[in-house]
Amino acid sequence: MKYIGAAYILWLAIHIAISKPEKDDDSRSASYMKGFLLQFVNVKIYLFGMTALTGYITDYHTSLTALVIAELFIATLGSFATLTWIGMGALLQKFYLKHYRIINILLALTLVECIISILK
Repeated sequence: MKYIGAAYILWLAIHIAISKPEKDDDSRSASYMKGFLLQFVNVKIYLFGMTALTGYITDYHTSLTALVIAELFIATLGSFATLTWIGMGALLQKFYLKHYRIINILLALTLVECIISILK
């Protein structure tokens, strides 16, 4: 199995190294509503909420009020994290478009390093 995984990671590394940024195409543009609806099928959000509640909250508080307040805090924190991710992506986009070849090669090399550590 590790050889299949290593081959797949090598395939990813090659495609990252030779890829180029896509040109803007308005026909595939995302909308706010699509992004909002996507959050309801995002498994990571459910796992994050369940892990945070069961790992940090329910051991100390079991009242419905405390659980609702904790979940609102977790949702607010997640929203700020998403906004930070969007903002940093927008800031780094110009840098990436200018230096995409070097960045892609460095990312591909880190995947090759992962392959080496898998095969040891």
